[in-house]
Amino acid sequence: MTQDLLGNEMSASEEQLLAVYEQLKDLCNQDLPPVAASNIRAALALVHQAVNGLALEYEHLSDIGV
Repeated sequence: MTQDLLGNEMSASEEQLLAVYEQLKDLCNQDLPPVAASNIRAALALVHQAVNGLALEYEHLSDIGV
């Protein structure tokens, strides 16, 4: 994806932020020790705010099981 949800071209930083978001979502689906799983979910929630605010991705974390 090279465009955000509004049709604007994404910057390299926005693409990197979206990649981090996707990596955190993937980590949430892995079998991690409780302390790691809890912190990954917390990090995902924070990054989700940036990704959602920049219109890079729109989804509710509860809809994806987080």
